Formats: sequence, C-alpha cells, structure tokens
Amino acid sequence: MRQAKATFFIAIAAFALIHATSAVSAQKQVIIPESLKDSYDNFRFAPAVRAGDMVYLSGVVARLKDDETDADIKPAVIRAFEEIEMILKASGGDWSDVVDVTSYLTDLNKYVGPMWAVKQERVPAPYPAWTAIGISSLFGGEKAIIEIKVTAYLPAAEADD
Repeated sequence: MRQAKATFFIAIAAFALIHATSAVSAQKQVIIPESLKDSYDNFRFAPAVRAGDMVYLSGVVARLKDDETDADIKPAVIRAFEEIEMILKASGGDWSDVVDVTSYLTDLNKYVGPMWAVKQERVPAPYPAWTAIGISSLFGGEKAIIEIKVTAYLPAAEADD
C-alpha cells in the first residue's frame, strides 16, 4: 500500500512538473526584430525574451565605428539607444515601460557623462532604476565601450494594444 501511495504521489508530482513547465514555456516568447535575425541565428542569443509581464533585453553594445574615436562617443551611444528602442518597440513597449537598466562602461569616468546626456534626451519620466558599472572590457573588442541591459514591465494586455 505504501509503495502504491508513493508511486501515485510521484506520478502526480511528475504531471504537475510537466504542466508547470508547459505553462512557463507558453509564457516565454523570444523577441527578434527583423534586422537582428542574422545576429540571433549566428550568435544564438535572443535580443529580448518576454516572460509573463516582463521583457528582458540582452545587453546592447555601444561600439565605435572604425572612423570614430572615444573623443566623441555620443554617436555610438545614440546607435545603442536606437537599437534598444527598436527592440522595445518589437516587444510592444518603449522607454516608459523600462523599470531597470544596468550599464557597463569600459571607462566609467570618461563615458558616463556622454551616456547620461543621451539618456537625458531619450528616457522619459518616470525614470527607471539605473546602475552604472565600470569594467575592463566587453565582447566586441576595443571599439566596444558601453553595454546597456534593460528590463521592462509590459503587461500582456498593453503589449496586445
């Protein structure tokens, strides 16, 4: 009798686990704007993933072009913000939905001012939480100077509008 009860409870637990996993998978959606499809296929990471009401963007790198120097990083930062905005739009949102930002800067003291200037122009109130971290390097080589990772709260009803 004990073994039958144990087997029954194991079967119930397995069913519940399978059902819960299916429910989570149904709530998880990879978001890939058309212009980033090749990147998704080649590098095998999602530009963003929706899980329930949250949208998690992969870090977007501000990278200097070959003819740019770190004397003026604003164009690179603007390109990164534009990419973030494109991914947010593909998710059904915009900067007003962002709740948390983490930025990684290869020269915190030198780059935080120009990054902040672009942020001031593009990110509306209510402002998200924001953390800026100085690091030694980023994926993408020496021209990769800042990476910005964003999390947005975007209830499914709003995303469908």
